[in-house]
Amino acid sequence: MSTATSGTATATDTEIAERISNALIIKHVSVKALAEKTGLTYPTLRRSLAGERSLTVVEFRKIADAIEVKPSALLPDALADRSAA
Repeated sequence: MSTATSGTATATDTEIAERISNALIIKHVSVKALAEKTGLTYPTLRRSLAGERSLTVVEFRKIADAIEVKPSALLPDALADRSAA
């Protein structure tokens, strides 16, 4: 996850995207509905969830709020553990 939009996603970005995708399934929320709730464009959100671009911190927070989960639940375990410390 970056603080500015970058063209290259990392392994961490990919894991975050997978966690968001899994949360969408659990919450029965479509990517289109998430795009509408967050104000992100559908193509941008799809690229982020496909691991083609990094999410900004602001986008990440909007997503967590929209699907009503703690942001730490969407982070890889190593990052979540550090953020809790």
